[in-house]
Order: sequence, then C-alpha cells, then structure tokens
Amino acid sequence: MTKLRREPPADMDPIEQAFRDALQRLIDGKPKNEKLKELASKGTLRINPTNVAIEAGHSRTLIGMDECRYPIVRQLIKQAKQGKSSLPTTHTELIQRLRADKAELIVRVNQYKAEATAHYLARVKAEKRADVAEGRAARLRRTLSAKGNVTHIVPKDASRPSAPSDEQWRD
Repeated sequence: MTKLRREPPADMDPIEQAFRDALQRLIDGKPKNEKLKELASKGTLRINPTNVAIEAGHSRTLIGMDECRYPIVRQLIKQAKQGKSSLPTTHTELIQRLRADKAELIVRVNQYKAEATAHYLARVKAEKRADVAEGRAARLRRTLSAKGNVTHIVPKDASRPSAPSDEQWRD
C-alpha cells in the first residue's frame, strides 16, 4: 500500500516546508513557540492544525480546512493526531491516504508541466533570437561582398551636401 512520504520533495514550497518542520517539532515535543512550550511542559500539547500553524508562524487557513492549500500537510497532521503512520486499517482511511497521494502527485505534475513550458518558451525565444542574428549576419555579409575589398568610410551619396566653398566662408 502507498503511504504518505515524510520526506519532502527537493523543490518544495517554503511555507509547506515550514509546516512540515513545525509538525515534526510538535511530534518530537520540542516546539519553539513559548505558548506551545508551556503546553508541552504541562503535557497538554495536542497536535492539530491550529498548533502546527502557530508553531510554523503561518495562517491556520492554509492547512485548517478540507479544501486547503496544503492538503498533504493536513493529512500528515491527521496521521500524527491519530498516532498512525502504518498501513491503513479501514477503507475510509485507505481512500483518504490515496486521495492525499493523488493530491501530492497532481501538484508535482503541475510543477513539472510549468517547468517544461518555461523551458519550451525559453527555447523558442532563443531560436527566434538566433534567426534574427543569422539574418543580420547574412545581410552584412551580402553588403560587404557587394562592396568588394574596399569599404568607404564616408558613403558616396549625391544627395548629401558638399563642403562649403571658399566664397561661402567670406560672406
């Protein structure tokens, strides 16, 4: 059976990583938050989305509802609350874990799609730039080959005014 991974993927969102770290500190009984430290010393510290959010320093709404932004963290909190990290015992629990796995995989697929799209667009942009540069180079080569071995510093153009004569300077 599949079960939720405790180790995060390499490119995880920093907020999700903060929630996971906070959850692990609460499971270990070593919170950093003063209020939660007091509860831990009294032995009344419970693992729930509110305490994990307080420990992480982020909003509870990110993990506190069924359709939250971080469903995997929510599922990990539920598992920690129940104290079960082993195989599911009921069909409902199995379905919940499979849904959490599916949600995690969908997030990863979307990340991979976004990366692939970014790489594709960068490649297309680079190809367009290369085509433009190649066109410029071809035009310059044609211009140079048409002029031969001599390149004029000042182009010979009849429409340009000539230098003033001596008579014009005397006036």
